[in-house]
Amino acid sequence: MAATPPTVLVVGASGFVGGHALRHLCSLGWKVVGTRMRGKDGGLRAFDIVRDRLADRVDEIMGEAGRPTHVVNCAAMAQPDRCFLERELSYQINVVGTIRLIEDAFAIGARPICMTSGFAYDGVSGYYADDEPHAPINEYGRHKAEVEEYCAAHHPDTLHYRLDKVIGDDPAEYQMFTEWYQWHLQGKPVVCIANQLFSPTNVRDVARAIQAGCERGLTGVYNIANPEYFTREELARQFFRLLGLQARIVCRTQEELKFIDLRPEKTYLDSTKFQKDADFRFTSVRETIRTFIERLKQDPARAGEK
Repeated sequence: MAATPPTVLVVGASGFVGGHALRHLCSLGWKVVGTRMRGKDGGLRAFDIVRDRLADRVDEIMGEAGRPTHVVNCAAMAQPDRCFLERELSYQINVVGTIRLIEDAFAIGARPICMTSGFAYDGVSGYYADDEPHAPINEYGRHKAEVEEYCAAHHPDTLHYRLDKVIGDDPAEYQMFTEWYQWHLQGKPVVCIANQLFSPTNVRDVARAIQAGCERGLTGVYNIANPEYFTREELARQFFRLLGLQARIVCRTQEELKFIDLRPEKTYLDSTKFQKDADFRFTSVRETIRTFIERLKQDPARAGEK
């Protein structure tokens, strides 16, 4: 007899990762409900991670879907400079609200799955394993490290997915490849952060990883990152080479770009543990770019529409 499909609540489903997670899990025939911070849009329910308690509102939010077996948290203030400038609010969202959501998930009998970040490290060496000690250098990284450490001490059954740079293959979505393509069309240089080395990971792989976490009952911290890694400049050159375009690519230091809170330079991650435990294959960057190009050819006018 087939197992009953999970019932999933995706908090922060209006974002890039959360939206893909919602659509992918729905495509499996699972009962899935998504939320956004405020207001209703595209069927998403309103849930403010700072002000609302899931334990109080779960039945109202889930409705006919019933109580969730899993709560996937994709809600965050993820822009490093904004986290630094709005420290009180970003801490309430990324730490206080997130920990409270995790505790409420366990209280209602659901398994929490949280997105965390390679920014939990200083970026000096790179190729970080799942269990390496944290060493954040900016506010956003400190938030992610604090939640991971809290759960290790109090809720070790929480599943954390540590992400690096998430990319997409749909030109209609505003993400890094679409931004680069638009800059080129507008005659602007493609500006890259100098010396930044990362693991560009297809957002659809993150959604599939969430599926695998639900199905396999994974717990603890896993790096969810494409085993390939590139400097931002090299990735841009490969992207435009496959597009058959001659783009003007320039590198700028973080100081030249006037970043307020510095980013770690080397954030690429070792995802060997997840690949083994989930029997998982990541989509190559070449595959992602080729799909982007195919979709762009089908409807070039839609680039950056979403």
